[in-house]
Amino acid sequence: MSIRSFVRYTAVGRLLMIPVRFVLFGLPPMFRQLKLALGWVFTSKEYYNWTYNLTELNGQYLASYIAVVTGHEVSVIEGYIREVENDQALRSLLIERTLASPDRHSCDVEPRYGKRLGWYALVRATKPRVIVETGVDRGLGTAVIAAALLQNDKEGFPGIVYATDIAADCGHLLAEPYKKYCQIIIGDSIASLKKFNQPTDIFLHDSCHEPDYEWSEFIAIEPRLHSASIVMSDNSLLTDKLLQFAQRIGYSFLYFQDQPKNHWWPGDGIGTAFKPGVKTYFPDQTRKN
Repeated sequence: MSIRSFVRYTAVGRLLMIPVRFVLFGLPPMFRQLKLALGWVFTSKEYYNWTYNLTELNGQYLASYIAVVTGHEVSVIEGYIREVENDQALRSLLIERTLASPDRHSCDVEPRYGKRLGWYALVRATKPRVIVETGVDRGLGTAVIAAALLQNDKEGFPGIVYATDIAADCGHLLAEPYKKYCQIIIGDSIASLKKFNQPTDIFLHDSCHEPDYEWSEFIAIEPRLHSASIVMSDNSLLTDKLLQFAQRIGYSFLYFQDQPKNHWWPGDGIGTAFKPGVKTYFPDQTRKN
């Protein structure tokens, strides 16, 4: 019997291969992650809400994902992503606000948008009037959304993002000219959503990631959704609550997985509940209360 056959077809061969498989296939990825983690410890100040750039290939996938969700051409979505990547005014303001913030010793100065590039492109493509985001924290995602709303407004499509957070000192990255496109609501997000009374084009869950809390947010915002609303979650990597909600309201569900570039974190992602096969452009939509 050959060595190959011995390894493949006998129980003893299988046992002998355990340390070989570990050394050849198990250790290299572990060492790569350890190397990235060690580098991150000394070059990054973050201790939660990791920020990172996406790999080039993952960025292409993100553009395709948003194109499917919105019904717009991939080339259009790619153009919007390049737009925010090249927005030096936004980048400079975020750097300035970070350096002046009280938590500058626990966050990185350089803005890294990650999946927020997809949020920006989605807002630019669909031209929403009302966005609701739960969870502001420092305000990086909110600022990116507001930057998209600013560009929409220049084109004659005004909109606003209502962002909820329980911390009164949240959103320190927000400043003019972007701040006027955002209204921060302080308080428990579920209670705030129950009081919210405007038809909502895009809803984004990015607050407390406990499954029951996430579900309660979806139920609270449901009366404000209309037939073309898009619902997103930053927590779909960990729970199936948005998938369940999509089934509840007769929507399709799709998930995008981040691939961070040169970062130890395996990545987050975007879950989206949407109507497939439709070009979503909110100024043309009919709303229902």
